[in-house]
Amino acid sequence: MAIAGIPLTDLLPPPTGDTALLLVGGDDVVTAAFARVGYRVDRHALDTGPLAQLKGIPFTPPVVAWPFPDAAFTAVILLDELALTMREEEALAEAARVLRPGGILLLRVPAAGRLAWLDGYNAYRYVRDITRRGTLLPEVKGIGWRRHYRRDDLYRLLAPHFRLRAMRPSGIGLSDAARLGLSLLWRWALRSEHGDAAVQALPAMLARREGAWTISGKGYWLVAAAERH
Repeated sequence: MAIAGIPLTDLLPPPTGDTALLLVGGDDVVTAAFARVGYRVDRHALDTGPLAQLKGIPFTPPVVAWPFPDAAFTAVILLDELALTMREEEALAEAARVLRPGGILLLRVPAAGRLAWLDGYNAYRYVRDITRRGTLLPEVKGIGWRRHYRRDDLYRLLAPHFRLRAMRPSGIGLSDAARLGLSLLWRWALRSEHGDAAVQALPAMLARREGAWTISGKGYWLVAAAERH
């Protein structure tokens, strides 16, 4: 099994009755994939403001305490939401707190670089601001613009709590190109929020499929695997 182009069998301990994973971000399909191979999976969402509210989590910024005990998980898999949360350092500190010593954090974030212009959240925001038409996407209401990260950014963010084991590019931006197109159709052209489910579902499906692809060694995301100190 692989996620974002990384074979999980190379990074995670084998599934046993004591192997507990925390999935932050992702969707029901990713959750089911882990469950099928024997992992016990819990779900969480970061304090990304309205995005957290959509998932039924009350939001009073800054919310940084995760509702899990210390050392509860063998691995934390944090997909994309770090770039949308208001307090990224605190989020990584909480990931370290809920991990057992030696536990693994798998982190996927949008990469800075030539493919960053494909960002469906930020490109839509440009169009919306220039034309003064359409409604803001709910996921970025807390921060305005989605962050993109360089390799040095991840080294700096992970260093207080984690030892980096691997980092690689992933994806070619198909998921965010789809997000932009759907957002322009529903929230800009039709000025409707009825298409929000499609705006989330299609990019999630494409993200699962394009994870192993890169362009000349460059990727839309950076994927990092790090071990808790």
